[in-house]
Amino acid sequence: MFDIALILFIALAGGVIAIIGFLVILVRRILEPKKELQQKIDKLEEEVQILKNHK
Repeated sequence: MFDIALILFIALAGGVIAIIGFLVILVRRILEPKKELQQKIDKLEEEVQILKNHK
């Protein structure tokens, strides 16, 4: 009986770890484009400030 419980516990723990890993990957894929877009916006804002100060 103890062996079956141990195997089930290990399988459950592995499933939880797999789900957490999947969610982390999913969240990174969702947030990564936002970071890239924000970097582009920041760069453009810096260029605009440089052009305004140049005049």
